[in-house]
Amino acid sequence: MSDHVKNQHYVPRFLLKNFSSRGRKFIWAYDKSNTHHKITERPIRKVANEFYFYDQIKNAKEGSFEYTLQFVENNAAPVFEKIIKEKSLRNLNSLEREKIALFIAAQIFRTKEHLSETERMSSEFISKLKEAFNQPIANLNAKSLWFSTLSKIPIYKDVLLKKVWHLIESKNDFIISDNPAVRQNSTVKAPERGTLGLDSYGIEIYLPISPSFVIAIFCEKIFREKGYNELYIQEFETQKEVIENLNWLQVINSGRFVFSSTRDFSFVEDIFKERDLF
Repeated sequence: MSDHVKNQHYVPRFLLKNFSSRGRKFIWAYDKSNTHHKITERPIRKVANEFYFYDQIKNAKEGSFEYTLQFVENNAAPVFEKIIKEKSLRNLNSLEREKIALFIAAQIFRTKEHLSETERMSSEFISKLKEAFNQPIANLNAKSLWFSTLSKIPIYKDVLLKKVWHLIESKNDFIISDNPAVRQNSTVKAPERGTLGLDSYGIEIYLPISPSFVIAIFCEKIFREKGYNELYIQEFETQKEVIENLNWLQVINSGRFVFSSTRDFSFVEDIFKERDLF
């Protein structure tokens, strides 16, 4: 009998359990694709998952990224517990900081939404080539390209380690989604070139780790220019506008689901109404 894990989560269960509605087994979910029953309480084991999602060969343990990602998760989980308990990042040692950086780097690229983005970009690239050369061109294997990205996660970890980190706290106000490691750039707004690369000037990266805490990672270049050479920013009281922006990022970057420890998704619905998204 095979011991291969078939039910593979692209948002780790231990992270979703921090947002549990009850018993660390259930979570409230807002389903963007469901017209009639958008809000339901779901088992955590059945959300942000897909059978064989990380298998390079379906139902084959060998070569599956599931086990690489499990290793990353198992190393990071106790460190997240420490952060939440101590309400601070400043007590992390260098190894613990590396474990969190590797986890966040993996979470940015491991989701179904990122795979879909890879497929979209691959399709657009091939279409432009066909148009330019006016001849048939074989399609790219988008999932192979995506697997290649996953193999480079240690490189991305090193990029995150250089940056300035901050722990943002709220009174149980944060939500999470099926694509939770989100990025924005409040410094550089240049539509003609990408501004959301991990090493882009002004990049900001956010990962909710509980309803009370979000890990923020900021572009180190801006701080170094101002003579700030620390690895962390001192914790301070979080403004309502910051909390709303962080939740807004979860909603607009979500694939299908937004998750919460409570049934109240009025904020989510207001965003969709304003932007006429669904």
